[in-house]
Amino acid sequence: MNVATTLRRTGLGSGLAAVLVLAGSATASAHIQVTPSVAAPNDPVHFTVLVPGESERETTKVELKVPADVLPFSFGTTPGWKRTLVEAPNGAVDRIVWTGRMPKDGFAEFSFLAGTPEKPTTLTWKAVQTYAGGQVVRWIGAPGSEQPAPVTQVVRGAPRQNAGGESGETTGTDPAVTPGSEAVDEPAGAAPPAAPAATDDIDWVARGLALAGLFAGLAAIVLATRSSKTRKAR
Repeated sequence: MNVATTLRRTGLGSGLAAVLVLAGSATASAHIQVTPSVAAPNDPVHFTVLVPGESERETTKVELKVPADVLPFSFGTTPGWKRTLVEAPNGAVDRIVWTGRMPKDGFAEFSFLAGTPEKPTTLTWKAVQTYAGGQVVRWIGAPGSEQPAPVTQVVRGAPRQNAGGESGETTGTDPAVTPGSEAVDEPAGAAPPAAPAATDDIDWVARGLALAGLFAGLAAIVLATRSSKTRKAR
């Protein structure tokens, strides 16, 4: 006898029964999730894998296929779980495998830092969840299917994370801005800077004044000499 039948027989009403049935369906349809669902191109991103239990048995292994051109470089730790990396022939990380034990009504979170592709694309995170006893659930389907694979959209204009500081770029939605190129706002009402004076004009004025002073000095000497001679002649 299920919960809805019990509620009807006890007179609690079909409305409450329907709510509980829907709640049970929502719980049963929980899926593996990868966040964020949107990321910027060519950006180090902190990814989180959320794995809920969907069986009467414990989860013992989670295997995640790394999409092409995604470059994991740092990994978080989850208590009670061991991480193993499976490399592709070119040395890149092909799969991440976590092994441990998760209660049937529990969930686990795994995290890692990875660089996203340089161009906009759709990242499909195919995952395989293994339960105690050997039951396997493959989260590799299309969106909306019974067992969908998590998806991350890499789009231009998405907020940058620069997780781990690997890219050396400033955060923001416009990756075209480079450090040191930002415009500096002038204070309100500030006068524009004065244009530098022409050095040639200043030099000629100074020279003219110096020559005038020299001639004045020579004239004074000549007058003084003549005055002295006139006095002696008398």
